Amino acid sequence: MNRQNNLPIPRRNMATTRFVLISDTYGYHPALPKGDVLCHARGLSNTGSIPELRKALDWIDKADFEVKIIIAGSKDITLDEKYYQKHRRDSDKEFHDPAECIRLVATYPNIKYLHHQATTIHLKSGPKTTFKIFGSPLVPDHSERAFGYNRSDDTTIERHWSNIPLDVDVVLTHTPAYNHRDASTKWQAAGCEGLRKALWQVRPRIAVCGRIAEARGAETVEWNLDLPLSPFLEKQTIQWTDPGANRMAMSLVDLTRASGNPLHNDGAPGPRAHGSDVFFSPAERAKPTAPSRVFEDYDEAPSSGVTTVSSFSDMTAHTVVPQDFWNAANTAYPSEPILDPQPVVSRLHHRNAAALNGRSGRQETLIVNASIVITNNLNRLTYNQPIVVDIELPVGNEAV
Repeated sequence: MNRQNNLPIPRRNMATTRFVLISDTYGYHPALPKGDVLCHARGLSNTGSIPELRKALDWIDKADFEVKIIIAGSKDITLDEKYYQKHRRDSDKEFHDPAECIRLVATYPNIKYLHHQATTIHLKSGPKTTFKIFGSPLVPDHSERAFGYNRSDDTTIERHWSNIPLDVDVVLTHTPAYNHRDASTKWQAAGCEGLRKALWQVRPRIAVCGRIAEARGAETVEWNLDLPLSPFLEKQTIQWTDPGANRMAMSLVDLTRASGNPLHNDGAPGPRAHGSDVFFSPAERAKPTAPSRVFEDYDEAPSSGVTTVSSFSDMTAHTVVPQDFWNAANTAYPSEPILDPQPVVSRLHHRNAAALNGRSGRQETLIVNASIVITNNLNRLTYNQPIVVDIELPVGNEAV
């Protein structure tokens, strides 16, 4: 079904921006389609050695994209200094100084390395669009691993993921969110429920992960915003059919209006956007600081069931389209909050209230697992194509 008629005409100057998404390359360097932004989620190397990291970074640095953004993964162990110092195998023949490895990443000025941080990107060429991205290498621990956290420690998990600013457009993580592109024969659903709750609060346009190679693919999640006192619910999940499955075409997810199936997400920051931009010099990137810890209590609510259809074009029409998706005043974002200052707001946790206030246009998120390298039961490697996403973003100074 064509969803084009469900969206009013935007009153901002928008331009199509192409993201090329990859993860879990582990030293394999595939040919990359042309695009504006390259995002690499975890798995730069197999051991985190300086030669491996340099090879991966050289490849990314030479890739023809205006902006290249990366995060580390569990096998990039030298980029987690405390873990490496504590858990380095005694059998390792060569010690790799983690401080030197972190400095190595910082020597590539054309690569943005995010370590549980957010930054705002302004494309100076091509579409000249702007967006805010948060990147994190953190991952729930099945066993002790680099960047791991205890998956049973709810307090720690909530503190970690409350660091994602509410006005973020793209979230780039090591771990998938729970029940979204996280299933495998080994782990079943291996994603993080705390991250899923954070995605409900933030509702970015795109969330990118890797880690679970079998779950490579994409899906659109429609968030349920109709029950403020029951947060973290979902209405449906629409699975993507890969047009490049036979490798005769690009693995493209087209979210533009021209496709007839645009993403229902206006990127509105709301009146109380949480967090601030992080701009860092190479020296600052060489030694990432620990993220701030803001304790957040979350109300508990189960997620809804999943509806699977063959493609975006088969999805059913939304029954609720907020009237403030684009307002008539020709401003960038809705001017009216969806929650009146009534007692109901006081019954919500403040971050959940802020997540809804003036942000009803953030209805959907595209979730992508961009894993490239797959190891089968015979330890033979196979390779996926990069996933390409076309999406309309606000042009330069028109973004708030």
